[in-house]
Amino acid sequence: MKKIIAATGTMMLVGCATIVSGSLQSISVNTGKVYGAMCELTDKKGGKWYVPTTPGTATVRKGDGPMDVVCRKEGYTIGQLTVEETIAGATFANILIGGGIGILVDAASGAAQQYPDQIVIWMEPEKFTSSSMEAEWTQARLEHQRKLEEARKSQQNSNDNDAKSITTK
Repeated sequence: MKKIIAATGTMMLVGCATIVSGSLQSISVNTGKVYGAMCELTDKKGGKWYVPTTPGTATVRKGDGPMDVVCRKEGYTIGQLTVEETIAGATFANILIGGGIGILVDAASGAAQQYPDQIVIWMEPEKFTSSSMEAEWTQARLEHQRKLEEARKSQQNSNDNDAKSITTK
């Protein structure tokens, strides 16, 4: 009887990330100090989503990355960025609990992956109206890049700790 209960519980958790996070994700797109840009998000399988005006949000399908994000606004250079997917946190539960079946379900649905919740693309004016405006824009972009690097390092440390936790259990 205990084996039946345990097996039932395990099967209920199969595809944990699919159940917890689903195959769709809402992504916020921001264009730095520029408001009102139009952005197009295109995944590697050709899926397209639009943010008609920034800042804004699009709901995209996960699992078909990487995703190219292109933003346009008159008077600014085109902003482009390719965004990679990472492993969704709920996927790690499948490694420990659900095993191979759960991982396969999550991978097939796209739930095993996730994009960043927020994408920031810095659009540069085609022409600065003053040197102080250019200096302010440059300083803001450098500050943003510093914060991104700090977040990347923090995420890497978190991922390293998750991997150590999984391998030691």
